[in-house]
Amino acid sequence: MRKISFILIATLISFGCGSDKNSTVEETVEESSTTEAPTTTAAEEEAPEEETVEEEEAPEEETVEEEEASEEETVEEEEAPEEEETASACDSWDADPKVTPGWPGPSGYFPGPHIQETARIGVHEGYDRWVLEFRSGSTPPGGWEIWWTGSTIETEVGEEGYDPTATMEGTEFLTIRMLASSGWALPEEEWYDGPEDLYGSDVGTSNLMQASLMGDFEGYSNWAIGVDHEAPFNVFTLAGPARLVIDICH
Repeated sequence: MRKISFILIATLISFGCGSDKNSTVEETVEESSTTEAPTTTAAEEEAPEEETVEEEEAPEEETVEEEEASEEETVEEEEAPEEEETASACDSWDADPKVTPGWPGPSGYFPGPHIQETARIGVHEGYDRWVLEFRSGSTPPGGWEIWWTGSTIETEVGEEGYDPTATMEGTEFLTIRMLASSGWALPEEEWYDGPEDLYGSDVGTSNLMQASLMGDFEGYSNWAIGVDHEAPFNVFTLAGPARLVIDICH
């Protein structure tokens, strides 16, 4: 009986120890499960950091694009004046003589009439302008020769030995010879009654100093323009009323 009692007691003691071991294992497992939970939390915490980085980087890209756009706009604004300078009228003109086809025409030949009425000068950006206006019902000259003649004026009008440059302002002269009339070959009441001398100082021209009527002879009429220096020029006509226009670069 003592042996049996001893065996039963030993069995009970070993069974109790086994239960403690299982409890310990289960607690360990529970603790292990508890320690794994924060791992998932850490992963979730890392995700917002990545999103925050992306959100913070986005404004930098927008800033770069805005800076590039601003730089492009600045370049375009800086290039604009170069285009304006390229479009200057004087770039396409030259100082060569301007002569109409078939010049000179026959003396006294007027398909017109081309009767001068008045003249004026003006200032434009980059050039000075001389305008010769013709009487109502007239047309522009039937032909012309307009050229730089240096320090002299070539004209058939005036007394022998007369030097028109002695009474004109300017160091270089543009001589204008055309098929037109200032009216002096007509009855006196039809003579030219406009200004015969125009001065650049009166209107603030930069190159044109004086324009003067030299007179007409046998159907040809002469004007001269004195300038500070020879430069490219342009010649054209306008209608309503008829006008002859000469632009001289500054």
